[in-house]
Formats: sequence, structure tokens, C-alpha cells
Amino acid sequence: METQDRISALPDEILCHILSFLSTNDSFATSLLSKRWQPLWLFLSIIDLDNQTFIQNGRSYTFFFKFAYGILFRCRMQQPLKIARFHLTPRVCGYSNDFPYHLFKKWVRIIIQRGIEQLYIEIPRALEVPHIIWSCKTLVVLKLYRLSMDVFVKVHMPALKTLHLDFLFISKSQYFAEIFHGCPNLEDFRAYHIFLDNKLEGIEFQTMPKLVKADLKLDYVFEFPLKVVSNVEHLRFFLKLKKESFPMFENLIHLELHLESNIQWHLVIKMLNHCPKLETVMLHMPAEPYSCTSWICPQFVPECIASQLKRCSIFNYTGRRSEMEFTKYIMQNSRALQSMAIRNTIIGKNYSLSRQNKRQMLQELVMCPKSSTHCKLFFK
Repeated sequence: METQDRISALPDEILCHILSFLSTNDSFATSLLSKRWQPLWLFLSIIDLDNQTFIQNGRSYTFFFKFAYGILFRCRMQQPLKIARFHLTPRVCGYSNDFPYHLFKKWVRIIIQRGIEQLYIEIPRALEVPHIIWSCKTLVVLKLYRLSMDVFVKVHMPALKTLHLDFLFISKSQYFAEIFHGCPNLEDFRAYHIFLDNKLEGIEFQTMPKLVKADLKLDYVFEFPLKVVSNVEHLRFFLKLKKESFPMFENLIHLELHLESNIQWHLVIKMLNHCPKLETVMLHMPAEPYSCTSWICPQFVPECIASQLKRCSIFNYTGRRSEMEFTKYIMQNSRALQSMAIRNTIIGKNYSLSRQNKRQMLQELVMCPKSSTHCKLFFK
């Protein structure tokens, strides 16, 4: 008796939802299964072109873009596109100069005209962001990896809520400021390795009024204007040695702070002093051997530590005296603290804590006076 094909018996809507999790190359391949599957991929509102598609086309940009354009024109033209992903990495494609930028720009223009809502782009070389992207009124999510902004472009993306920029090369600071000016409804912002050719002096950056979440990991020569993200509730931030001034983070409740290899404890306290409503802090010590200033107990207690802080976690804990004193300072002064988690997740044999050292450290922390009677100490 022939086994029933239960998957093919499912409604079109469910099958299309299943296909939406595949790359475009794989969803297209399902059309060869049977007549039942043949038209389904044409109804997808997602295009996902990646390294696999490039390899399947013989590592040839010519055939890759023939496939990319063929997908666009064979799908229902009257149907709007919701999501487009374009991921070509140098690991697969190399850093050669033969990337057909003109074909890439044309492909982007077509999907923008189709009313795209989410756009993810990674290309092998840092080439100019197609200008049409910066004036797309339908985009809600934009994630760019390894591109550049070489000339001034008026930015107008009123619907954009999520913007992630990774390895973006920007010729002038005012181009960067224009991005924020043109995205008034931004809620989620990420910047990893932004490279600027000049400094920020004289450039006015505005505070993003609707921003809720920010994730900042930046090049050391670039001093990001924290004023832009001062309204956020959640912030992941890599604290640099030269950072001496901070805006007030009036709404911040969750802070994930990554420290660099030369720790300045007074900057950590200064940062916390600018977060009056902070409830959770996650402190990441450097994952490599580091130097730090000696701990000097502050003459004041930041407002968040005194009355708001509920959860504190310290990662890559090495057992240094300065780390111990900071931990005790938090427990001694945090009246609302519910948990203090010490996490030794490191690093190499020189920093891995022995069982004996862990017991001694835990004993010292257990014996430390605590302002909160509800504080639980975790050592993992």
C-alpha cells in the first residue's frame, strides 16, 4: 500500500510558511518534487540569497545574478515582498574586484520598488550603500554588513524601527548624523565597527526619542556620541579607556557593559552614576589577560546601586582583588539587590580558578555584609 504523503496534503498557506525558512535556492528546488510543489515557491514573500546559492551557480557572479533576477521576475510581481536577504561573504567569494556592483544596485532597486519591509545585506567588499535604500518608506528592518557611505545622501526612512550597521565605512561624520536624522521612529540600533574618516567635532547628533535598545561595539578611534542612545531601556556597550563623559540614561534599566583590557574602575562607577533607574547590570571582564587600576572605594553611592539595582552578574571573573572589592561594594550598598552572580567562564589555564580559590572567594563573599536581606549569591 502506497504511503500517504501527509506533508503535501497540507494547505498551501502552511507549506509556504515551511518554505519561508529555507534559502531561495532550496525552496526553488522543492518545485522539482511534484506538481503539487511546483508553484508554491512562487507565492513566497521572502527572498534569501546566500553563499550556497553562489556556490550552486558555479561560483560565478554572472550565473548568480541571473538566478537572482530570475527569482524576482518569476515570483508574482503584484505580490509585495516582505523580506530580502543578500549574504555573500569574502570567505566564500573572496575579496576580488569583480563583484558586479551595477547588477547588485539594480537588484536592490527592484526589491525596494516591490515594497520591501525587511532587508539584510552582506557583500564581499565595502562598496557604497545603494542610495535608494536611504529613502525607502516601507523598510521596517535594515541590516547592513560590510558597506560604505561615501557621499552625502538625504535619509528618509519614516517606518524604520530596527537598524543594524556592521563594518560600515563612512567618509564624513555628517553622513552618520544624517542617518539618525532620517530615522525618527528607530527603536533598535546596533553599531559594530563603524569607521569614520574624520572626527565628530562640530557635528550635531540628536537624541533618538523612540529608541529602546542599543548595542554598541565600535572602533577605538571612533568616539560614538552616546547622546544618540541616551533614551534607551536596554544598552550593550563596550566601555573604552578614553570615555570620560556620559549623558544621563534616564530610562535605562538593563546594562551589559564590556570592559577593555585596561580597566578604569572610576569610569565604571561614573557610568553607573548616570543610570538612575538601572535594575540589571551585566559586567564582562576582558577575556584576555588585562591590567587595571587599583580599586579605590568611591566616596558616594550611585542612585541606581543604592535603591534600584536588583540583579548583578560579573562574567570572566578572575579573582583579582579589584574585582572582589567591586563585588563587595555592590552587595554592601544595594538595598534592592536580589541576585549577585559570579561567572568564571574563562579563559586559559593562567586565569582559571582552582577549586580552593573558588571556595576561599565564595567564603569571603558570603561573609560580606549585604544591604539586601533578599540577595542570593551564585558562583558558576
